[in-house]
Amino acid sequence: MSAVEFTLDRCRSILDRLRSAGYAFRGYDDDVGAGDVLLRHDVDLSPERAVDVARIERELGITATYFVLLGSPLYNPFDAPVREAFEEIAGLGHDVGLHFSTHQHWPATEPPTEAELAARIRDEQAALSAVVPDPVSTVSFHVPPEWVLARTFEGVESTYEPRFFDEIDYVADSGQRWREEGVAIPDDGRPLQVLIHPGLWGEADGSFEARVQAAVDDADRRTREYARSRYLESERIRRVATGPQEV
Repeated sequence: MSAVEFTLDRCRSILDRLRSAGYAFRGYDDDVGAGDVLLRHDVDLSPERAVDVARIERELGITATYFVLLGSPLYNPFDAPVREAFEEIAGLGHDVGLHFSTHQHWPATEPPTEAELAARIRDEQAALSAVVPDPVSTVSFHVPPEWVLARTFEGVESTYEPRFFDEIDYVADSGQRWREEGVAIPDDGRPLQVLIHPGLWGEADGSFEARVQAAVDDADRRTREYARSRYLESERIRRVATGPQEV
């Protein structure tokens, strides 16, 4: 377990420390230099928790970029409640972009050509535009394989390309592996990219395993509710199944 308590209150304090240190919160389309921070959220587990974090940031007067998975069994961004969560995040002034899973398309050890990669990303970005208008062009790779790290690709802008990854300071809460202060703030104001996964944070502290299990349970609940309301309790389904009734 990390020394950091993964609570929303602690998340707020970490973000407020960055703001109080004078960092300006930028987007991936901005020029990034000294005193700037790129705040990024990969929504792997919980759109609902992403909304909680987005609201905290709105209260603090800061902005971030939220990256959305299209092919996760844990949530469906086209399902109305989930779509509305991302619409709210965008409405709070945050950017929304594609969290692209290479694992849905290619084995980790068999990378595609750059043209194949760019084409798949464009397809998913077009689909994401049905959830939120004008998603940002930069993508964040989900559980990135080694072949995407610190590399540029023709026709693709990535959060892991050198200008965002190894040419500036990069810190992440992946797997809840963070030191006590969460984000060490440089004395010289050099630029940062900070990755916070909203689904790892909660009202009370919890382990990485517990957060993942909670996401699984929530997905199971949504699936059961959908099946019950659309099929098991649907009067229309019963009418179709039994055919017209004689009078």
